[in-house]
Amino acid sequence: MWIPKNCRHEKFSVDKLQRNFYGKKLVFLGDSTLRPMMYYVMEQINGTLSAPKKLQAFGDFAINSNKTRVYFNYYRERQSKSTTRQIGKSWSDLWQLLKRAQPIENNRNTVLVFGGAEWMRSAHLEYLQTKLKEVEMQNIRLVFKSPSMGFWTWHSSQPRSAKPLEAVNLRKYTVDVLETARELGLDVIDTFHPTVSRYKEFRWGACACHYHSMSNANPEDSKEIHVDGPINEAVSSILLSRLSTI
Repeated sequence: MWIPKNCRHEKFSVDKLQRNFYGKKLVFLGDSTLRPMMYYVMEQINGTLSAPKKLQAFGDFAINSNKTRVYFNYYRERQSKSTTRQIGKSWSDLWQLLKRAQPIENNRNTVLVFGGAEWMRSAHLEYLQTKLKEVEMQNIRLVFKSPSMGFWTWHSSQPRSAKPLEAVNLRKYTVDVLETARELGLDVIDTFHPTVSRYKEFRWGACACHYHSMSNANPEDSKEIHVDGPINEAVSSILLSRLSTI
């Protein structure tokens, strides 16, 4: 069982969350491991959640009685040797997202949360800060979600899962990128260690990377959904607590 060490993540009432996020703009760039974290944050702030269960494109949501805006762009990239191409594409997708989220305040009222199951490298982080400075967005709050165990979780019934040695290599890579993020002054949400230690709580589906599931929250409204999964709740609660203490 994984639990946070030497730290405490406060839980807030809905009223307190709504006050804390008044006038905030939350921008998310990531894949299907970041999307449920965003949905959890939205549901906790708003009290309810109305969104597509499987959003794999651009999304724009008004929550908290229109006092908080949330933007999402689905970005998924498998690790490859072509890191230059990856970096360029990730910035291109992020820039399109930021343009859709305009007007953006160049301060901590704007929060960018980014990361996925496997595609983020240290070079991404350095390049991102350089480009944000070029477009005068260097003062927005940056929150980095680390790679998670995801596709490297070995399971006999999952042909896309990997072997234990690959998990060891992923840990080395993840520790490096987490250290870079901290050195650059980014907020960090570590999803690797929770998913390594709680692999039995993954929600096995079409792929091995998910630790959440979606359910209908209201029989009378098919659009109202709920995010399930103890791992997703744990890491998303940490994200929400961090964002609530701006």
